[in-house]
Amino acid sequence: MFVYSHRRLVNGNIRPGWAIGTRLVALAVIAALAWPLLDSVHEMRLTLFIYTALTLATVASYLLERRFKFHLLGAVMRTLQVVCELAVVSQIVFFTGGLRSPSIFLYLMTIISAAITHRLVGTLLIASAATASYAVVILVDAGHSAALLQPSQWANTVSMLPDEEFFAVFVRVCIFYLCAFSGGYLAERLWSHDEALAHTAQQLEVAKLETGDILTHLQSGIITVDLAGHIVFFNRAAEDILGISSKRVRGHSVREVFGPQFPELADRLEAVLASQKMDVRTELTLHRVDGKTIPIGFSTSVLGGRNDTPRGVIGIFQDLTEPKMLEEKMRMQDRLAAIGELSAAIAHEIRNPLAAISGSVEVLGNELTVDGENRRLLELIIRESGRLNKILTDFLTYARIRPTVSGRVIVATVLDEVMEITRRRFEGDRQPTLRIRQSDRELAVRSDADHLKQLLINLVFNAVEAKETGKSEVIVRVQSASKDDFDDELPAAGPLTRWVSISVTDNGDGIPDAVRNRLFEPFVSSKPNGTGLGLAIVQRLTENAGGHVRVKSEPGKGSTFTVILPQVMTVEASQKQKLKLESDVPVIG
Repeated sequence: MFVYSHRRLVNGNIRPGWAIGTRLVALAVIAALAWPLLDSVHEMRLTLFIYTALTLATVASYLLERRFKFHLLGAVMRTLQVVCELAVVSQIVFFTGGLRSPSIFLYLMTIISAAITHRLVGTLLIASAATASYAVVILVDAGHSAALLQPSQWANTVSMLPDEEFFAVFVRVCIFYLCAFSGGYLAERLWSHDEALAHTAQQLEVAKLETGDILTHLQSGIITVDLAGHIVFFNRAAEDILGISSKRVRGHSVREVFGPQFPELADRLEAVLASQKMDVRTELTLHRVDGKTIPIGFSTSVLGGRNDTPRGVIGIFQDLTEPKMLEEKMRMQDRLAAIGELSAAIAHEIRNPLAAISGSVEVLGNELTVDGENRRLLELIIRESGRLNKILTDFLTYARIRPTVSGRVIVATVLDEVMEITRRRFEGDRQPTLRIRQSDRELAVRSDADHLKQLLINLVFNAVEAKETGKSEVIVRVQSASKDDFDDELPAAGPLTRWVSISVTDNGDGIPDAVRNRLFEPFVSSKPNGTGLGLAIVQRLTENAGGHVRVKSEPGKGSTFTVILPQVMTVEASQKQKLKLESDVPVIG
């Protein structure tokens, strides 16, 4: 009985509420019946005290064992409590009339209450213990105390009772076992039912957690609205996209939550609620409280229940900011490719006649004596022919950028050449002040040496020409960096990839707002005589090398163009970086 009770208790199927209730009720009934006997029967005082203490300890074990996991001790206490209860009941029955005692029902109370915790087998064992206790009471009451020392003679002694008394004992014993079997059987069914419910509840909880995790961590925003128009579910992506906490929206109506800020969203959900028909996907532009404008793709469908009865509406939406940016980027690339092809065709058709014109004018200027206004016209033709030739050269450069031949290029070596070219290009009053600040002259990038020189020349020349009046000052900074040092989304790379940041800062007047957003488009320039192809070439060369370009400019405070290229480290530096990354990984165990 003890082992069986302990095994079932460890499985966690005992109902503490029922067990505690039956134990306390039994204690109250037994104490009420024993109380009048305490003055005359002194032996009962100790037994009743022990029984009361064990009952209270058993009740405490029900309350604490699930937390402290002392199942074995609790099972021992419950077994002792039942044994002690049978002893007290036997005393009450003996001193209230023995075989004719009206307190015989206490045995049934003990048996039935034990069924809750001991199930069928344990209850039958307790019924046997109750039968033995009752037999002892009968033998002592009939004056056969000596027979107690010989259990094998109990049946013969009981059979010597008068027929009426023997029949009463037999019926009562049968009632003991009948109650034990009925209570134990019902307990078995109840426990099996509880096990099935617990298993089903566990599976339901797992399914609920899995479904909740999936919906919570989806990148798409999900809103579920019931038939009354109240928001039931609002996942994390919906919070991020709309900038609203789920605590503020759950349980509130759609119009109350979205009406003031996102009326289009509220209109769509309410329209589907009214029509009970799925809405086609559409694009909406939302204006959040923080001033951010977000394009979303929004679709709705009816949430069905049993027998296809609608239970509400579910809205699914995605942030289209990045797809829109990628779409615009693809459109820009198509536009640039078309411009490149057109530029190449135009340049070929114009360059040859232009060379003939400029050459002929130079010959005429050298062979003829031309003065005054005619001389200025010849010089104008030569100068403008040269400018037109530069534009055509930029066209061809932009249209015919050859594929990048990646290799290890030391930035300092290329930068020294660019600075020397700049000093020779801008002489006299236009001679700029050039400063180079680099943390390591051995920094190398994975790029094409000619392409790196070309993009640096374009950036430095632009920086010098950004100052229309006064002396130009250009600062070039070169430093190593990691992806975490930049807010921009850099191209995908491995965990060991580091970057080299090359920044060119000028002291010009800054870039006008009207030009800043279209700065890298061909033929867009803030300079009066600019072709608008220099920065477009810089962007193409940088992207071909797997890098990124970003710009920072303030009116009256100059501009900074930063080119970010993947760094090429030596074998020793790569090994050190790998060891550092491995040492940063926390050890679990």
